[in-house]
Amino acid sequence: MSEDGLKIPNVQRIKRANGKIDLYFRKGDYREGPLSSADGTPELKEEVDAIMSRLGRAVEAANKPRAGTVGGMLKAYNKSAEYLALARSTQSEYQNYIDELTEDIGDVLLRDVTRSWVMDLRAMWAQRGHRAAENRLQVLKNALSPAIDDDTDKRIPGDPFHKIKKVPRPHGGGESHPIWTDEEIWAAIHEAKTKKQPGLARAIALGRFGGFRRGTICAIPLNARTTGFDKDGNPHARLSWITEKRQVMADKREDPRLTEVLTSTPNQAMTIAYNARGQVWKERQLNQALDRLLAGLAKKGAVRAATDDEGEIYCPLTIHGLRHSRGVELALAGASDAEIMTQLEHSTPRAAQEYRRQADRRRMADAAQDKVDVVVSLRDKRSELKSNL
Repeated sequence: MSEDGLKIPNVQRIKRANGKIDLYFRKGDYREGPLSSADGTPELKEEVDAIMSRLGRAVEAANKPRAGTVGGMLKAYNKSAEYLALARSTQSEYQNYIDELTEDIGDVLLRDVTRSWVMDLRAMWAQRGHRAAENRLQVLKNALSPAIDDDTDKRIPGDPFHKIKKVPRPHGGGESHPIWTDEEIWAAIHEAKTKKQPGLARAIALGRFGGFRRGTICAIPLNARTTGFDKDGNPHARLSWITEKRQVMADKREDPRLTEVLTSTPNQAMTIAYNARGQVWKERQLNQALDRLLAGLAKKGAVRAATDDEGEIYCPLTIHGLRHSRGVELALAGASDAEIMTQLEHSTPRAAQEYRRQADRRRMADAAQDKVDVVVSLRDKRSELKSNL
């Protein structure tokens, strides 16, 4: 802007090597230019106002998708009771998908939504990974369900998602959240205590022996620990809290192994677990602290190890894998689906059934090995008898 010219917002000035100054319109991530008007002039203000007006119309059009389009259904889903009932973290994740889908396929007419069209989308999204494809397909299916299920107004012919299989996990990709062994659990807890990180030891114990999600591990307060009494009047520790994802009241007896870790470490924050400064964990901060701890243990051979593309050693275990470990432990102990759901605050039996399948595979594998052991033992005995004849 010249010394006595107009002060015009959203104008960026770039000085070139030859001393010339080019003017650009800049608002957020949007940039346009160079502008044709001179700095500080009414003409420049008119040029900037015209760009702002054009952008405003574009935003308004994006926010008001046409009726009868995929974009219109996505916008309606964004305000639906189903969407609003989701946990905030899930809403945030879904909103990113809604924005992306609206931009990419928002103008597609509902009558053009067919099974082959969905299959093409699935194939395109699969290139980004099975999770990326599955999440986008789920959001799209949720948004289009009213148009699919409406028998009186068939805006979408048939069910375009019928018999469309999930995108398979890449071969050799491994589990996304592998189950921890008991040796790995106690090695990590011991290492955290040794490194003067008692709050991290508590976080690991909460995940493994309480089956808590990461958000609950970070947020569960000290006063969630209460005293209860069994049928004989004997006292025991209990955990009562409002779950951070489902927002439901949960109340369960504390696992003795969790009690052992909590009683052997100090209370230093308003929450049960805490960071190295005695403050409440942030979720990403907890992930990073655990990754550093496990990487050190992997290099010592105390936990399983893997190598990344650069050849660096790391540990594939995760904070969510602790919850999976608890789920499989419950299934192996014979807990019913309802009991697993109550312990892990699930709203549907799907996850409980998966834990049970994993437990059954382990049982069957062990039973098969038992049979092999019997055969080998009998063979050895026969060989011994023959040698003694």
